[in-house]
Amino acid sequence: MKLRLITLISALLAMALPLAGEARPSSAAQPTPSDLGQNFKLYLPLVGKSFFLFSGPQVPFGYGWGVYNFRAYWPDLPKYPPTSFNWIKITDNPPKEDLCGSHRLPYKVLIRLNKTDANATVQEVADDTWTWAHNMETAPGVGKCVDAFEIGNEPNLSMQGAYSGPVNPERYADQLCAAYTAVKNTDPSFIVVSAGLAPTGGVSDTTVAMETETFMRRMLDHIRDTHAGDAGACFDVLGYHNYGFRTGYATAPNSADCPAGMCFRGAERIFDILLNEYGVAKRLWATETGWMRDFVAGGCGSAPWASSFAGFQLSDTAQANQLVGAFQYSRANWSWMGTMFVFNLDFNTRPQGFCVDEQHWFAVKGYPAEVALENMSKP
Repeated sequence: MKLRLITLISALLAMALPLAGEARPSSAAQPTPSDLGQNFKLYLPLVGKSFFLFSGPQVPFGYGWGVYNFRAYWPDLPKYPPTSFNWIKITDNPPKEDLCGSHRLPYKVLIRLNKTDANATVQEVADDTWTWAHNMETAPGVGKCVDAFEIGNEPNLSMQGAYSGPVNPERYADQLCAAYTAVKNTDPSFIVVSAGLAPTGGVSDTTVAMETETFMRRMLDHIRDTHAGDAGACFDVLGYHNYGFRTGYATAPNSADCPAGMCFRGAERIFDILLNEYGVAKRLWATETGWMRDFVAGGCGSAPWASSFAGFQLSDTAQANQLVGAFQYSRANWSWMGTMFVFNLDFNTRPQGFCVDEQHWFAVKGYPAEVALENMSKP
């Protein structure tokens, strides 16, 4: 499984940019409004217009951490100092007691539900989601332990931890709709986020990895066809993972440096499809975003996964600059962006060691990016 995972990642990430002579990402000047207009006619009218109306939850722009050790944020166990971010994303599925009552985190909480994959039936997903929704409040409509549910993870990839089996956008759409109904029948105030899609150009066998926009269109087509023409009937927010890959946050989404939308501003292409092709005026949440620290300088250049991420690595300072710039850019230009979650805060604290997988190198805990992100203005 580990070899298959590395092979798949290599195939997908090789599409992001050519490696030869590759320059590291830099905090390039932000595009001008004319540049935005040339690439996506949608965005020029939206920039600076706060009166654009979105359906779904009216949640202000949010600043989020994807965390490994969320227990460190318990008010009664202050291992880490309080954070200036207002959202926490939890990717494991802990017992109710870890999230409720005196252990309720003093932040808004997004929890990713991991039952939704190729190995679960629609009914199993519905039952699991219903159980979670009921467990995450102390009484019906009272004392919510979390604020939002993300239904699965990267369902356009077949690897373990993503869809964990053959990719099938129609099957995922049915699972998402079942989960949405289960949550809303429990408490309509819970926010339902569709699984963050992985930005990828796909591979020839689409059951292994499907190009992001193809998957999204098929998912939305199926929801529309089964829900009276409403492609947005089964989510409050569309989830997306807009990583920086080998380029900076300001790179235009239709440029040669952003193949298949695989860059931070690739989120603009996703929203364009959602609104202009399907008429769904709902926000995106970047449920994962980030840039990678220099794993070669850190001693992991010979790790099995290293070749897949060659050219991604940044200095610690450059990682900080890209993340801060990304938040500033999206806050200033994307009225349709809801919450952005840095992936990740503290996966470098996991016990398995820092060369076991690449996730350690996206972490910011103890590095300049953590300080820069905490200190940046959060209007």
